[in-house]
Amino acid sequence: MVLLFINISCNSNSIYFDIEKQSVVACKGVISRLSIISYNDDDCWFISLSTGKKGSKCFIINEINDDYSIKSLFGYYYFIKDFKLRPETEYEIINHSFGGATGGKLLIRTDNNAVVNYTCKKTCKKD
Repeated sequence: MVLLFINISCNSNSIYFDIEKQSVVACKGVISRLSIISYNDDDCWFISLSTGKKGSKCFIINEINDDYSIKSLFGYYYFIKDFKLRPETEYEIINHSFGGATGGKLLIRTDNNAVVNYTCKKTCKKD
């Protein structure tokens, strides 16, 4: 007799960007690990939830709470208060919160005040 086990995750890495709230939002589950990669500069950040903390469904870009830590591509840690998006820059955001789930990706762009004014995904619904 052969038993077959299928591991089905109830969680998803699917995300969208809420322009009004300036936040990354998880379609299911919570956000615990993100990569934010700049297409205009050499910026690449890895944002991870600190051990023992709970993630949140809504991740506000300009008000990252102290439960998260930020590390650059080169391994340097940033203070949360020092993290800022750049003006007139395009970023790719990738959600890595649930290792076995498909990666959720989206593209955002900032205006001359570094406020996100464009996203490729505004809801969880497939366009």
